[in-house]
Amino acid sequence: MSLKTTIGVVFAILIAKALKMEFYSSVATIVVVSMLSDKKQSIKLAATRLLAAIVSLGISSLLFTIFGFSLGVFGLYILIFTFLMYKFNTEIAIVLNIVLVMHIYSLEEISLPILLNEFGLMFLGILVALVINFFILDIEKELIEYQKQTENLFDSIFKNMGKCLINEHQAELMVGQLVELDEILSKGKARAYKYMNSYYIQQNNYYVEYFIMRKQQYYTVRTMQKFIKLKFLKQKEVELLKNFTENIVNNTKILNACESQMIILEEIKHHFTHVAELPPTHDQLQNRIALHQYLYSLEDLVSVKMRFVKEYEKNK
Repeated sequence: MSLKTTIGVVFAILIAKALKMEFYSSVATIVVVSMLSDKKQSIKLAATRLLAAIVSLGISSLLFTIFGFSLGVFGLYILIFTFLMYKFNTEIAIVLNIVLVMHIYSLEEISLPILLNEFGLMFLGILVALVINFFILDIEKELIEYQKQTENLFDSIFKNMGKCLINEHQAELMVGQLVELDEILSKGKARAYKYMNSYYIQQNNYYVEYFIMRKQQYYTVRTMQKFIKLKFLKQKEVELLKNFTENIVNNTKILNACESQMIILEEIKHHFTHVAELPPTHDQLQNRIALHQYLYSLEDLVSVKMRFVKEYEKNK
């Protein structure tokens, strides 16, 4: 961002100077402020600032022509202009336009060339900012890397959860992995919003929705940790859930995998409901309750992913 801003400022000043514009160095401020906006917002804000410039120059010209160039008149202009900007929720245009009118106030003269010069400064600064913003560094590779890290961590966590069911791993040992996953998802989501807002017109919210979906899964997995802290007994139900957990397919591009997983989960639920014997002891009852909760959480995990695949992968 610093490099882009520097290039934009230097480029704009050189053009303004070459065009022999008065107060050409002021174009730097316009470029900097215009480049602070996300690209998706910048076209709308550019139009707002240009329209506001016309209003600002019109009001100031009228006031200075009628009442003369005095500090009181300049203050009256600020009062009227800022009131209008706040009235129409366009306060983002206040600072830059007041700077332009200060030029006229310092010259103590109103003429068409002066007004065109001030509007030209605004137009040039905004145009340069839009052009520089168009050539952004592509951060999609970074987002793809966050995706890979996310899916690798989920794979590892699911395998460890499967081991917890047969008492070969402790849920407490996954705390570090869950913390790391949370950090990656937060970074990925933040960068995804940055990426989405880097397009003037194109709608590209795939990565935002991806990390939102994974964040939902993260919260489900975190909740599931309390279901796997028991000392599970060796039962058919434990083996079914272990095998399913260890073989969860994280690839969001495979819709058939999600559908197959839902079919398998339905078969497991049928086993729990119609095949498995009722727990004869208190320990077995506790196990069965925890496994039931774990099973329905698995269904939530797959459902969230399935909705994402149907909605976004086909449009990717």
